[in-house]
Amino acid sequence: MDSGKNILVVGAGPSGLAAGLFLSGEGIRPRIIEKNNSLSLQSKALGVNPRTLLLLEPSGLTQRFLDRGRKMEKINFWHGEQLIFQNDLSKIRHKYPFMLVLPQKESEELLLEELNNRKLEVEFETTFQSMSHGENKVNAVISDPNGHFEEQAFDLIIGADGARSKVRELSGIELRGFQYHEEWELYDVVLDVPRAGNEGHVIVLEEGGMVMIRLKKSIWRVAGNLKSILNYLPKNTRVGEIVWQSKFKISHRIAAALFKDNVLVIGDAAHLHSPVGARGMNLGIEDAYIISELVKENRIQEYTGIRRVYLERTVRRINAMTQGLAGTSYLLRKARANIGLLRPLFPLVMPTARRFILGLNK
Repeated sequence: MDSGKNILVVGAGPSGLAAGLFLSGEGIRPRIIEKNNSLSLQSKALGVNPRTLLLLEPSGLTQRFLDRGRKMEKINFWHGEQLIFQNDLSKIRHKYPFMLVLPQKESEELLLEELNNRKLEVEFETTFQSMSHGENKVNAVISDPNGHFEEQAFDLIIGADGARSKVRELSGIELRGFQYHEEWELYDVVLDVPRAGNEGHVIVLEEGGMVMIRLKKSIWRVAGNLKSILNYLPKNTRVGEIVWQSKFKISHRIAAALFKDNVLVIGDAAHLHSPVGARGMNLGIEDAYIISELVKENRIQEYTGIRRVYLERTVRRINAMTQGLAGTSYLLRKARANIGLLRPLFPLVMPTARRFILGLNK
């Protein structure tokens, strides 16, 4: 597919912005539209892994990400107040042996800034309405901020429009999987907490679990399946302003096809899973890189075959990790209650978990 091809990217989250970035690196200038009037105002995802940092190097963005974010080299596992194991991410043999803590909002700002540097703009308040198929083309109907409609033919439409993707829906692509009934809580909250601020913390209790990661200054991300989760913070923690809070249910789903009739889906439009494992935004950026390579090589029809098996395996592992932290079965609750007895197993399983969290699994 040469640089003269017309490509539409629907959605300007991290996956859509990354698709614009990587395609522009191949000499392709896609049209990028976003129905909202700005980038997301919330922090959302917060970990940029080594794989992503490596993929961003050719664009010159990696150093800007590093300058803006904070390196997290250790994740501590606690049973209540008792430290069970410390997973040292810096033991990985890689150019970037850490997780970079950077809120998704700031990652998106950096991606958009680089697109603007390349004279590639995002059309905000511009909505993908419908599409129809012509001969080797997809005709998209798009509305602008003034409510005017236009129809344009594209060689490829990239659906990066999130979990409720209209592109996926209109393409007739099924999202397969399941949703947990249990509700999770999430807070970005000011804390004075007796825990290392440059390290991550996973707290495991019989009734469930929670993750604590400092975003910046004294603002921490606290998330998990515990009810009234702020009541489970470490002893002697002082709680300040709540900057953002949310409740959500976890889905583990993957699109049955990632490419169909010159339409493809990436990011949350293609795969949904729990935040455990810190893979969501990173997988979407990786999707964007892979499709840019396939477009360059005129092999985009191979995308489902190349990518879907890896996504299935990854989501299965995320589900297993989620069950370990928050599963409600009798056996999982008892395993968490007696996790101290499992301490000898941690040095055996954590190197694999380390590579997975950092996006370096095969």
